[in-house]
Amino acid sequence: MNMKLPLLLASLLASTDLSVAAQTLGSPAPPSGPLTCVVCAKTPLVGKYFVHNQTNHICAECEQLPTRCALCRLPVKDPTTKTTDGRSFCRADAANVVVAQDEATKLFAQARSELSTLSDGSISLRSAAVAVQLVDVDYWNAKAGGDGATTMHRLGFSISRPIGSGFAHNVILMSGQLRTTTLSTCAHEFAHLWLNENLKPERKLDPDTREALCELFAFKLAARRGDTNEIARIKVNPYTKGVVLSALEFEAREGLPGVISWVRNGTEVVLPATRVASATAAPEPVRELRPPPPPATKLELRSLLRTSKRTVAVINGERFELGSELSMLIDGKRRLVRLESAAESYVIVTVDGARQTLQLGAK
Repeated sequence: MNMKLPLLLASLLASTDLSVAAQTLGSPAPPSGPLTCVVCAKTPLVGKYFVHNQTNHICAECEQLPTRCALCRLPVKDPTTKTTDGRSFCRADAANVVVAQDEATKLFAQARSELSTLSDGSISLRSAAVAVQLVDVDYWNAKAGGDGATTMHRLGFSISRPIGSGFAHNVILMSGQLRTTTLSTCAHEFAHLWLNENLKPERKLDPDTREALCELFAFKLAARRGDTNEIARIKVNPYTKGVVLSALEFEAREGLPGVISWVRNGTEVVLPATRVASATAAPEPVRELRPPPPPATKLELRSLLRTSKRTVAVINGERFELGSELSMLIDGKRRLVRLESAAESYVIVTVDGARQTLQLGAK
């Protein structure tokens, strides 16, 4: 059973070339300082220059570079990160793309662990072993019979083969995607494996419903991490033909335990229709509204549990295990925080790649 998640590459190809700094209706406000080339850092830009995606300024020399970022289409000068099939990435994306097998394996394990945590262990596999493989875009094109410029690409693929009383699980991930996108893909493909184990053999879910449930898993993981970009992308992704919105509504109404129960015990092939409240139904009780807590200005290690099998740290109210990452709002800016190691009374984290030591109980 093949599970597909397409990537609409055409949406990444749009860029705007401007040789004047004129302001058009609805465009961002012009920069207050001197213009700087986002590719080579040349400043100030004078004379002819180009604008990519309304905010990135490019000098005339860099605009002529033949190599373009495979994700954002910015020109790339002296690429440092490439996939084996020749895709290059700009400096900003190069720091965040997944091109190594070991990182893909770790991201899948992270998605699996966090889904288990947010479901109190309900979302887990009986056949624990999963073979994860990172592949390049040529793999997908060869299977589809097309070329890299015109063929729709998948972000992931999974298959479960019955073996005895269990399953052999395999997941393939597309290389050269942002870590956040890869993590969502891992959650989506893990959901396919979980559905394969938990749906009754005779139950045939509608394909869009199946994919929407998998996107729900990815959405829950993104929401737990506060990843607003992935949350927005999943909601508007046309892949499920809008059924993902029904899945989100169903989970909001029934809770994740209700979704799990429906998968395991239900008989329908599509999600239940939205229930319309009766005109005579009793109004919901008034809930006390409290102001939200003040935004965090720094990271604080609030608790630390270490055993021979696992380490759990609570940082600013969020639960971390070794190697886990969360997008957190710190002093008004979104930061990627990763728990690297732990000692008896402190932990070491990286914040957007910069190491930082958090002492237990420090204010």
